[in-house]
Amino acid sequence: MIKAVSKERIDKALQEFDRKFRIRSEWQGWEANLAHRYAVHEGGQIYPAKKIVSLATGIAVGKFSGGHPTNSYLKKRGFTIVELPRGEGEPVLQFTPGAVYDRKTEINGPFGGSLQSGIAASASYPAIFLFTGDSGEQYGYADDWDNGAYLYTGEGQLGPMTLIRGNRAIAEHAVDGRALHLFRSLGKGKGNEYMGEFSCADMFERTQPDLKGQDRTAIVFRLVPVGVPAEEIQPEEPDEEEADLSDSLVTARSAALAACKPSNDDLGKSAPRKIYQRSRKVSHYVLMRAKGQCESCEKPAPFTKKDGTPYLEPHHVNRLSDGGLDHPRYVGAICPSCHREIHSGVHGALLNESLKQRLLAIEPD
Repeated sequence: MIKAVSKERIDKALQEFDRKFRIRSEWQGWEANLAHRYAVHEGGQIYPAKKIVSLATGIAVGKFSGGHPTNSYLKKRGFTIVELPRGEGEPVLQFTPGAVYDRKTEINGPFGGSLQSGIAASASYPAIFLFTGDSGEQYGYADDWDNGAYLYTGEGQLGPMTLIRGNRAIAEHAVDGRALHLFRSLGKGKGNEYMGEFSCADMFERTQPDLKGQDRTAIVFRLVPVGVPAEEIQPEEPDEEEADLSDSLVTARSAALAACKPSNDDLGKSAPRKIYQRSRKVSHYVLMRAKGQCESCEKPAPFTKKDGTPYLEPHHVNRLSDGGLDHPRYVGAICPSCHREIHSGVHGALLNESLKQRLLAIEPD
């Protein structure tokens, strides 16, 4: 058992580590030492979990267990614990549009998901890998671009398609916080060209042949590339768009959650515009939720915008880039400094993981 101390005592231990230990040679680069697996994230800094408990309690680090006991001890006192990345051996989920990848060694091998299915959801990473190509036409699939969206046929070779397994994963990818990565299969042994990351705007049904040539009902998803500039999306009346954004936090949250659910309504509207409007609802709620305070470092927004609102930026914790539709559980309102550090800083992955855990506590359902 670890001796009970107050949160204030642990706060003093953090200050003591900054003052006495952080500058010492033996603590330089401690984050990369495999002996340290977990860290305390506080005030934009990370601290070795066991060392902090040792300083706070006076118990030598060799006299109590790390891992779950130490982490639970700190979490009960309101501190955030993050797992340290394990260095170069851990694959990075990042692909370059137009580049060709081998499915076994560079996509599903390192990141998970079926090696055969056209819809391969990873159990280890927040990603769903989609594969399209000319060979799919023999199974009744006909994928192509239409008015700014990629029409992607769901899975199921015989009979009517249903919203289960891979089809359900695509429809609910925003609710689950999983990114859609689309690849074009170039043929046997030729690899898969990366088309980019997409968001699912909606879905519809159409009649097309199955594997045996029999007409059946197929599910088709309208996928929109992530990061389409707002100026490329057909504008609507500004007053009409602003009317959709409520001043009530409860109402704004309901609208944001509803925007993330799969739908087949209003198919006459362009898919990029639907994603744009729904993303605005999520961002609007997230910025209201933060109440002018960065959800990463917990400091006030750095300045006030011309419209009188505090300046914070939406950040998608499960993506390498921001943009596209996501669930409030995976979008944080953060200051520009934290945003840049997460994307470019040496401790960016740790800050992002800490923010991810904080969001899960804020939005548990």
